[in-house]
Amino acid sequence: MHDDPQRAGELTGAARALLVRPWRTAEADRPLFLLIRRHAEQLDRWFTQRLGYRLVVGTDTARLVKSGHIPADRPLRTSTQRPFTAREYTVLALVLAATSAGPDRISLRDLVLQVRSAAADAGIALDGATSERRALVTALRWLVEHGVVRELDRSVTGYETDADADALLEVRNDRMALLPGAALVDAHSADELLDRATGEGTGRAALRRRLVEDPVLHADDVSPEDWTELRRRFGEESRYLEEMFGLGVEARAEGAAAIDVDGGCTDITFPAGGTTAHAALLLLDVLTTRHREGADPDVLDGELRELLARYGRFWRKDVDPENLRVEVVGLLAAMALVTVESDGRVRPRPIAARFAPVVAVADADDDGEQQSLL
Repeated sequence: MHDDPQRAGELTGAARALLVRPWRTAEADRPLFLLIRRHAEQLDRWFTQRLGYRLVVGTDTARLVKSGHIPADRPLRTSTQRPFTAREYTVLALVLAATSAGPDRISLRDLVLQVRSAAADAGIALDGATSERRALVTALRWLVEHGVVRELDRSVTGYETDADADALLEVRNDRMALLPGAALVDAHSADELLDRATGEGTGRAALRRRLVEDPVLHADDVSPEDWTELRRRFGEESRYLEEMFGLGVEARAEGAAAIDVDGGCTDITFPAGGTTAHAALLLLDVLTTRHREGADPDVLDGELRELLARYGRFWRKDVDPENLRVEVVGLLAAMALVTVESDGRVRPRPIAARFAPVVAVADADDDGEQQSLL
């Protein structure tokens, strides 16, 4: 088996797939799942020893349990890629609580009653309003899409507009048990759960987690001792990440980054097409040339109005400078290109200088979306 010339490529491909999407089922992608199961022992050894993660592989489900680093900009998303709201997270947690020890088949009406009972036990008030029903449908649709719940008769979608709508659901309790990442026993608050999930933030495994999960690891984001240790073991760390994920590691005085050449491990591409990404690249140029010490929201709004006057014909028709600023700053912060201070002031980070200041605007499509940035 170890002499198999395809083994190294299979291991890297499986590890990359799990890093990007830690939840994999046989029905969603059987060849990939079989690949993960074939190499489960080695993959679990890699993830456990090198990153402090844990891989659980069952008969038809693979779950990479990540811990030790929680990026703030990676929420659960709906099928349309909209981030979950706080209400939707709450309802999803209530559904998990309501079904954790229940039957494997349940009607939607009975599930709603159990969710309300779980809410009452937790001191959460539910009123059955349209917004609440919509949140429940969103949570259930997410579970359906991930193979945790299956619609046997009718769809849960009808409940969004009709409080009397019903459906027959099959609940995969074995998969339901795999969803929580942190230990729940004796946890008394959300902050306590997050502290448990965050775990140890120093050491070699913690640095590797930052390298593979974040766009860039800045030297000032870690202790001087950890940064010195990373630089000292740079060759070894580079070999680990190359072997596991096919990532090349690049180090500079200000930080280090794992380079994903083909983009397969990248959840956010930048530079990219679209109004927000184009405006972000332009604003980044403004920040690095005119506001190196940072700019407050009012200044950024003014800069975006100037950019809108110049490039607006290529952008979405409904662009509002203030809303665009929120989107743009969010993207730049997610890419670790800027720091957002407590007062809203935005300061460019050293890595921002890596992006060329010259930006060419290509023809826009019929919807006004930018298609080519450079």
